[in-house]
Amino acid sequence: MARLAVRGEELIVELTWWEKITARHTDVRVPLAAVEKVSVERDWRRAVRGEPSRGVWIGDLLYLGVREQADVRDFVAIRPRRGPVARVDLRPAASPFARVAVSDRVPEATADTVRTAVSHHLLAPAASGCADPDPAPRRRPAWLPGRAPAPAPPAGI
Repeated sequence: MARLAVRGEELIVELTWWEKITARHTDVRVPLAAVEKVSVERDWRRAVRGEPSRGVWIGDLLYLGVREQADVRDFVAIRPRRGPVARVDLRPAASPFARVAVSDRVPEATADTVRTAVSHHLLAPAASGCADPDPAPRRRPAWLPGRAPAPAPPAGI
């Protein structure tokens, strides 16, 4: 079953091979900067909105693919009989989707992991005070092991 994962600065909905074929979509990748809100929905119906666009929609069994409502798109990978759903609301301007909803065995832990990653991502540049953590240019040593020593400057200069 699909699952949410954080790798580097991306939130990824990892799909199994059969889910990729069924949803007609590869793994969904969204920048962490686009994450607006992470929550757990006890009732899976609250995470689903819009009309089916691309994917498979089997009532009370499987909702997998892209759904559209007005001018926003959501990606869902929900198995209604599995219980709660991890829901991630996104900034549509920074992401291809406005919402991602995934059935998860432990949605609270998954939501906490995503929240932690987002907070670390948001705090990382501010903590260093500048974009470049090591602003001083690196100098090459004059002599490296295994090489001849650097020639001495001529006398009198």
